[in-house]
Amino acid sequence: MKKAELKSLLARYRQIKLSVIGRKSGKTISNPVWFVAEGDTLYLLTLRGSDTQGYRNLLKNPSIRIDDAW
Repeated sequence: MKKAELKSLLARYRQIKLSVIGRKSGKTISNPVWFVAEGDTLYLLTLRGSDTQGYRNLLKNPSIRIDDAW
């Protein structure tokens, strides 16, 4: 997806389903997150903050996938 397409999609929604790779299992793990898009920056807010396994997975492998938006 091109950057302009992603920005257009995100402008219509406030929550996305974000997938990361488990740092130990290697499996894809998906969770809903709230976000704010500002310019070229996407700020993410998880339901439980940064003290989660999902956040640790993201630190280990910062590659993400957006699966859904609503």
